[in-house]
Amino acid sequence: KEDCTGFNSEDEYDDQKDRNLPDEEWQKRDDYFSRGMSNLGFEIKQMNEDGACLFRSIADQVYGDQEFHYQVRQDCMNYIVQNRDYFEPYVTEDFDKYVTRKRRWNVHGNHLEIQAMSELYNRTIEVYCYQITPINIFNGSRLINSYEPIRLSYHRLCHYNSISNPNKPSVGVGLGLPNYHTVDIDRRRFNDAVRASDELLIEETMLEDKLKATDWEATNEAIEEQVARESYIQYFRDSERRLKNQGHSASSSTITSSSSPRCSRRGSCSPKGSQSPKGSSSPK
Repeated sequence: KEDCTGFNSEDEYDDQKDRNLPDEEWQKRDDYFSRGMSNLGFEIKQMNEDGACLFRSIADQVYGDQEFHYQVRQDCMNYIVQNRDYFEPYVTEDFDKYVTRKRRWNVHGNHLEIQAMSELYNRTIEVYCYQITPINIFNGSRLINSYEPIRLSYHRLCHYNSISNPNKPSVGVGLGLPNYHTVDIDRRRFNDAVRASDELLIEETMLEDKLKATDWEATNEAIEEQVARESYIQYFRDSERRLKNQGHSASSSTITSSSSPRCSRRGSCSPKGSQSPKGSSSPK
């Protein structure tokens, strides 16, 4: 039986009034809960009660085998470390000590790890607790809506089980191997799949950054084009103004012309029609 006084953190679903219920009452609740989920077409799969139940439940739905819980745990904690700036404010103890403790194979997981795994596998995680609607839903920032949610059931204030949908298998979803089958997959391919998923996240981030840069460049080009257009219009206005000013100056000035009298080549002037005598004759 799982130790309910173990390493669960402060944000678990802890209801003190139910902590001292007898086993018979818990069993009745478990049976009623199981029937309700079965009516919805879901199956509650029992996970080993060893402190790794959360990671076992995730491994069961992602890898198809709860025994890969340690792989899931390490990937989860690596993701939390990589995104320390986001997760650290939610840790109520020294962050490094918290991560070291959570890496141990038999330490309970809680809300922080569920949120990290939702982001890691790009899948919504729904938590059910003795009712047929989820009491908590965790969403990552890059969810793919077509992916089947990961469903968990929470029992007796300290234990997680896996809720599967037999009519819609989702093993391998979020690993980069959507057509994956557990019968022909080994641990090396698991690691390759996780690496492929991480690389996909990196590529998507790079694409977003590229789109932002492209938008900035397009905006900058639009501004430059607008400035050039306005400068061009201003140039024509200035040219038109100069032409008008030049036309006004030309119309206000007068053009004068003068003519000189006709003169002989020798510089002497003679009246029009006068003739010089051909010679003088003396009287005989």
